[in-house]
Amino acid sequence: MSIFITNKEEKNLSLGDRIKQIMPYSYELKFLVGFFYFSGLKELYEGLKNTDAKIKILVGLNVDKHLGKIIEYEQNYAGHSFDDVRNEFLNSLQKAVNSEEMDSQDFYEQVKFFLKLLQEDKLIIRKTKEPNHAKVYIFKVKENPFIKDGFFISGSSNLTRAGLYGQHEFNVEIKDYGLEKAEEYFDKLWENAVPITENETYKRLIIDFFEKQSIVADVSPYELYAFLLKIYLKAWEGSEKNKDRIKNLLKEAGFRELSYQIDAVKQALKIIETYNGVIISDVVGLGKSVIASLIANLLDKRGLIICPPALMGNQEDQTGWYEYRHKFKLYNWDIISTGKIRDIAEKMQEKDYGYEVVIVDEAHRFRNEETTNYEALFSICRNKKVILLTATPFNNKPNDIFSLLKLFIVPGASPITLDDDLDVRFYEYKEIFRKASFVLKNYAKNYDNNDKEVKVNKYLKDLGIENTGNVQQKVREKIKELSREIKNVIAPVIIRRNRLDLKNDPVYNKEITDFPEIEDPKEIFFKLTLEQSKFYDEVIKKFRGEFSGAIYRPYLYIKDPKTKDTETQEQLQQENLFDFMRRLLVKRFESSFSAFEKTIERFIKVHTMVKEFVEKSGKYFLDRDIIESVYTEDEDSAETFTEEAIKKAIEKFEEKRKAKSSPKYHRIYNLKD
Repeated sequence: MSIFITNKEEKNLSLGDRIKQIMPYSYELKFLVGFFYFSGLKELYEGLKNTDAKIKILVGLNVDKHLGKIIEYEQNYAGHSFDDVRNEFLNSLQKAVNSEEMDSQDFYEQVKFFLKLLQEDKLIIRKTKEPNHAKVYIFKVKENPFIKDGFFISGSSNLTRAGLYGQHEFNVEIKDYGLEKAEEYFDKLWENAVPITENETYKRLIIDFFEKQSIVADVSPYELYAFLLKIYLKAWEGSEKNKDRIKNLLKEAGFRELSYQIDAVKQALKIIETYNGVIISDVVGLGKSVIASLIANLLDKRGLIICPPALMGNQEDQTGWYEYRHKFKLYNWDIISTGKIRDIAEKMQEKDYGYEVVIVDEAHRFRNEETTNYEALFSICRNKKVILLTATPFNNKPNDIFSLLKLFIVPGASPITLDDDLDVRFYEYKEIFRKASFVLKNYAKNYDNNDKEVKVNKYLKDLGIENTGNVQQKVREKIKELSREIKNVIAPVIIRRNRLDLKNDPVYNKEITDFPEIEDPKEIFFKLTLEQSKFYDEVIKKFRGEFSGAIYRPYLYIKDPKTKDTETQEQLQQENLFDFMRRLLVKRFESSFSAFEKTIERFIKVHTMVKEFVEKSGKYFLDRDIIESVYTEDEDSAETFTEEAIKKAIEKFEEKRKAKSSPKYHRIYNLKD
């Protein structure tokens, strides 16, 4: 007789539950699996506690990390020594155990039990010499009137939490035939496999790893104290020397000596030394520019300051960033506006300007990595120390802050988290936020369509929220919880204080007695007349329905349906650009009729120019700067685009694309396509 186990059918048990049922009646368990995952054994913890059976685990594959996820891979050990196989197994075990999934109180308690099984030789592990993908679970049962010798389960499930419970699988439990053959197959592999835990040296190494190097390693109060003391002393190493130099710089520049700024400089220098960059996020008015200027001087390297045009100041009058550059003696530093960022990125492709440090003021402007300006900034910051200034590091979505982090941290090798997997972490954060936002927007008692209801219910389940009670409040709490977690993750690289923080500090509050008091904002409402409201609705309706934005999303007009229907990064980037331009029109309209009129005039001019370029060249690409560079409005000229100019434009675009200073996924669109 055979039973199918899929983990998803309500009338059947999951594989994990079935194994736990059988364990108390077994005297020997033989498991052939891809790898020895503790996430699987911890799921069987209760069943293992209720049996004195010996457990043999035969491992067929190795594991590694890719984008933060554990993956299995094959390795043939023909010609390798037993120690080579054992060392590779230990390496795989460390990667499998030191993951966020294992970081729980339950696992801390369960590890002691598993180590006890190892020490008592009740848990024996061997590794096959040749790769083996099979999954077989053999149960040798105690004498009973129902089953003679035992039975086995085989199928797709690995010894992981997902394989035992979470994901769709297909396994077959067989009782009445095949046991002898299955056991013969297992025993033959077992006989030729490399002993892991039966070798006392390697058993001790495994136990030592769990006790001293894994996420569940015991740390004594003294060890914790010594570790924190070491960090503290290192953080303040040489601080007095820097402190005197900082005070002299402030005095010479004509600025007050404020302890909270001096401390921020010292802290930032240590963060930069460790992580290659820092985000200074003090609220407006606390002197982020002064702090950054002091850091720049102390680093004693050539650098580049990037800031909005309004903050550059005037070089002759020595205002804005020109004033800071002069007063803090940053004589070998250059200053550019954010509007020139693509130009300097292109020039840096051709010439080394010797920049070693980059300061980005108003860095939150670069939170969207799907823009040309972000790509230019990313190129500029590569292999440099980065100082980001922003009073608003947390914007709309988790990826906003992640975009800033990537300017100085390599996501796949990030030292700010234990498991070095910022890519995966922020992907998970993004998914949680996306699902939570969808539920908040669409949750209702009466749904307008069944698909929306199904999706809401699925997302609630994914978020671990029951569809009872005040669901929207629970979702908001989930978002707050997510926000707190993100803040904890980025804490090692961010300096953020507000006025209340300074007032509550016994040292700082003596220095800020002259800070202006800020009153709570007052709401002011303006009502539109009936005529104005009608006009407003008509304009907004046109933006939503009639604004096609063809020049911003040319992918819509590709004739090949396969290319068109498959969502790509190129399409996503174009849709983001389209949404941005549409929102810009609405904001201009809401701002003033004068601003709206000027914007419309500019839109008409740009669309006319692009239309003429497309008609004359038969081609189009999303780089308006190049098109404008060969466009002529000279009244004496017979043509706005000459053949020579078009050829030059296309060549320039190809050069930019090869140099990767143009957006990653842009291409030349031919009208014939």
